[in-house]
Amino acid sequence: MKIKKEILLVDDDLDILDSLSIILKSNGYSVQTAINGQEALKSLITKKPDLMILDIMMTTETEGFDLAYELKNKPEFENLPVIIMSSFLDKVRESGPEAFQHILGEEWPAKWLFEKPVETDKLLAKIEAILDETNIS
Repeated sequence: MKIKKEILLVDDDLDILDSLSIILKSNGYSVQTAINGQEALKSLITKKPDLMILDIMMTTETEGFDLAYELKNKPEFENLPVIIMSSFLDKVRESGPEAFQHILGEEWPAKWLFEKPVETDKLLAKIEAILDETNIS
């Protein structure tokens, strides 16, 4: 199977990293993984992927957001498509929105959000659409 595109998958949950890596690879994608924002940044500098899937809450409640905002402000990464994937909305429902005002009051650093657990068919379709839309072929 021909490799479609390179995806950087960033999540501190090793089960999610493993399962999504298998799914993405079985659908022809080359996959890099990182377990936190710092590791992801090193990976991005080494080899820029075609798309990044990024968890919000890792070492801190906003680590994914922090990385996405940082990348938006770097010319070499400002056009990198980022899919945010998180159980954040469940967390907001459980804890109440007051605990997350510092996040909810800001513009989100990515256009696409998938809530965990993610429906892989929908995620794969969205990845294809994003890559087509951004003319990365």
